[in-house]
Amino acid sequence: MLKKDIIRVLLIEDSIIIRRMVRKMLKGVTSCDFEIHDCEDLTTGIARLRHDDFDIVVLDLSLPESTGVETVSKVRAIEPDIPIVVFTGSDDDTLSMAAMHLGADDYLLKKEVQQGSLLSRTLQYTIQQKKAQLALNRYAMEMERLAESRARQLIHQDRLAAIGTMSAGIAHEIRGPLSFISDNVRALSQQWEEISGLLADCQNRLSDDDISYYIKETPGIFTDIFNGIDRITDITNGLKTFSRQGNTGFSTVAIEECVENALMLCRNLLKYGIEIDRNFNTHGLRLPLQRQKIEQVFVNLFYNAAQAMENQGAISISTQIEEDLLKVVVSDTGPGIPEETLDSIWEPFFTTKPEESGTSLGLSICKEIITAHGGTIHADNWENGARFLLSLPIQPSPDDEAEVPRA
Repeated sequence: MLKKDIIRVLLIEDSIIIRRMVRKMLKGVTSCDFEIHDCEDLTTGIARLRHDDFDIVVLDLSLPESTGVETVSKVRAIEPDIPIVVFTGSDDDTLSMAAMHLGADDYLLKKEVQQGSLLSRTLQYTIQQKKAQLALNRYAMEMERLAESRARQLIHQDRLAAIGTMSAGIAHEIRGPLSFISDNVRALSQQWEEISGLLADCQNRLSDDDISYYIKETPGIFTDIFNGIDRITDITNGLKTFSRQGNTGFSTVAIEECVENALMLCRNLLKYGIEIDRNFNTHGLRLPLQRQKIEQVFVNLFYNAAQAMENQGAISISTQIEEDLLKVVVSDTGPGIPEETLDSIWEPFFTTKPEESGTSLGLSICKEIITAHGGTIHADNWENGARFLLSLPIQPSPDDEAEVPRA
């Protein structure tokens, strides 16, 4: 014989007659066993909820210390997930629906409950529906979590794709300074052998011309070495900041710094045939930004502009403050964006480029990043090419109540 389910019911009802009637009706149910715990006021009922586990609450809306639909709210505040069936003597459907709006899962009219089967079915059905609802909510939260995780992965994937595109240029950029260092260290090493030998017999072999040469040339060699080292350091630091997946928190930064680091990362693509025009009017304004992601936006915009212009033309970057907004305009002298695709460029995987040219996620990710900062990004065409307009709110990050500092 199968063991019947036991359903623990908390009945909050001030009428002893109704409490006895409910007990009697549910006692005769054969499909499951009901374990009834009753109390006559809301205060006692809430105390029971705090210290005991129940499967469902049957709640009268007219209690000595609480009358009306707010009674549901008080129970729901204690147990957010427990099923609640309102037990009411009122024929007013508006009142019952209001109770459900505030958190009740179902309602029954006392005068209609003449037999235990209806009450039993209602309680069992409400419990199952609540379980299904909670399971669906958990599933939706899990799907949302997975979607957020996937979005983070796509943003990082787009950064890695950009790094892959930049890798040849970055290798070239590093190769130059390394060549300076290598050549100068080799020259210094050869000169040092001569210097060591000359110093060993300086009285007989060292002329004024030799002294002048070494004094004049050696500092320049060191300068070239240090410049090459600084250049490599800038490139590697910028690349590390851009590519690191965990470095996504807010930091106080000037928008000009983000622009300059993005330009540095794109330098090999831009340095030959593309002129960069800077017009910064934000006066060193610093505000909380996710620097890595904002730089990712500019890298995408600069690369798109360079490809559209086929590496010949000009990119203009201007910044200004308008009331409570920091505005950035990135424009180019390319062919512009076809009018019929202006609304589509923000869609994931939309592209007018060859399939092998990237993930086709760049602009959609740009929009997601700017939107997450509370800003907006738009595209249009101007007389000389395409133009992107970014707006960011000048306000502290959610974790920082202090006023945004200005330099």
